[in-house]
Amino acid sequence: MSKKLRGLGRGLAAILPGGDTLENLQLIDIELIEPNPYQPRRSFSEQELRELAESIKSNGLLQPIIVRQISEDKYQIVAGERRWRASRIAGLTKIPAIVKELEDSEMLQLALVENLQREDLNPIEEALAYKQLIEKFGFTQNEIAQIVGKDRATITNTIRLLNLSEKVLELLRENKITEGHARVLLRISDFKEQEEMAMRIIEEGISVRQLEKMLSPKDKKLEENESLSREISEKLFKNIGLKAELKVTRRRLKLILDFKNRDEFENFLKRLGL
Repeated sequence: MSKKLRGLGRGLAAILPGGDTLENLQLIDIELIEPNPYQPRRSFSEQELRELAESIKSNGLLQPIIVRQISEDKYQIVAGERRWRASRIAGLTKIPAIVKELEDSEMLQLALVENLQREDLNPIEEALAYKQLIEKFGFTQNEIAQIVGKDRATITNTIRLLNLSEKVLELLRENKITEGHARVLLRISDFKEQEEMAMRIIEEGISVRQLEKMLSPKDKKLEENESLSREISEKLFKNIGLKAELKVTRRRLKLILDFKNRDEFENFLKRLGL
């Protein structure tokens, strides 16, 4: 199927030019309309649908949905699935709709743009939509960036979220962790470790910045200094019974000895011949 980049980055207005809207406007039996099979949005808030349904009962449907005709008496939603669902709850038998001729790839593009413009998609729904445009319709990441009005790096990073474990993806869908957390968790390749860290984020309230610090690779020299500090501290405790802490920086070493009382301190000085 051929790709079309008909300025869809401009949103729904790109397929509703000039006076074309009214002449394509029809009142269609609501039961003859089915959802968009390429709808990137997977979940709809029941409470929001009920609220919209009450508004439709009071004021009517102020904005028509957009559909395409797929058979003599069947239509598919291009944009406006939320309004269609709420209209059914409100008890409407017919719904105003603009009928357009669109290909499958354009269906996905328009549904994607509509949701992104309203910020209705969670990061995983967005990533899956981008993946479908690439794998099913042959779009490049640069082309997708043009469609949705984002830079290519953002598209790449969003798609990379799909490399997380299913459990972590579910936590992200449920807003138990943020997209920022998820991006940092990608540094962990092992799924089990990803999931354990995700649970720590939730239980301990770890911020994205704290998580970055926890997962940042340590400086090799710093690791050597920490190893030396542990070694010296253990030897001092074993040989003279003192708790000690050795702080090593790039330029100096600081040894801190912990004495229980003055007698222990004076005995230590005697050992040194002082």
